[in-house]
Amino acid sequence: MPELNQVSENDHYELKGLLGRIDDGLGKIGTSRDRVTLDQLAQVDEFHFRGLAATKELIEQLQVGPGDHVLDAGSGLGGPARQLAASTGCRVTGVDLSTEYCQTGRELNKWVGLQNQVSLDHGDVTDLSRYDDGSFDGAWTIHVGMSVENKAKFYAEVFRVLKPGAPFLIYDVVAKSEQQPLHFPMPWARNEDTSFVVTVENLLEELTDAGFDLGTTTDLSAQGAAFVDQFISRLQQAGTPPPLGLNLVLGPIMKEIVPNMKRNFAEGRIGLISQTCTKPA
Repeated sequence: MPELNQVSENDHYELKGLLGRIDDGLGKIGTSRDRVTLDQLAQVDEFHFRGLAATKELIEQLQVGPGDHVLDAGSGLGGPARQLAASTGCRVTGVDLSTEYCQTGRELNKWVGLQNQVSLDHGDVTDLSRYDDGSFDGAWTIHVGMSVENKAKFYAEVFRVLKPGAPFLIYDVVAKSEQQPLHFPMPWARNEDTSFVVTVENLLEELTDAGFDLGTTTDLSAQGAAFVDQFISRLQQAGTPPPLGLNLVLGPIMKEIVPNMKRNFAEGRIGLISQTCTKPA
């Protein structure tokens, strides 16, 4: 699918049989699809640094409520979208390029009874033409920009589909320097060919060019590095991969990704930020 600007549908995002692995994992932790909770699913569907804790912080920052319709641009398995819908009563539409993630996420919606509040559409975040101008009361994107080459088109599309005065929240990995290459593979890319990490300065410039009014930039790099250290410590203590965890999503390549996450933070190659902004009223 060369016409798409988001990362291509390769094995990095298309590890087949994901739903079955999650179902098996639920049994290993003593639950099942008809009893699973959102927080239990968070072990596998919060596919970003700091996981569920970060999602809960982002929900507070976004400030939406019942009756609002929110866009989740690059929704993955839909974990954050489900948390947002359950916490606030809003309706969420997610868009993601991975067919496997969308199909799996729709089933997970049913497992927790949120299929009427959360929809997951297969599509490219740089082409939201299926949605009318001013369709959404708010939007967020969580660990997606690193996989999108054409950020100008991405942010312009989000801007277009938002209502005037609506908030847009970005939670992304950023480059500390344009000169320092990253160690790969990382969670979003196997090599530099599909990684499009930018500095904070470049990110803010792209958002401003799209028309957004910039709000607060929060540097969460220290918290991201600590999260990785804790993640590695838990893996080492357990000795085996968890029955329900990101290993089910990433597969065997996870053992290469984890040390690279630590190195990139420790060597100051990547940072972690949240950025609030608004479409002018």
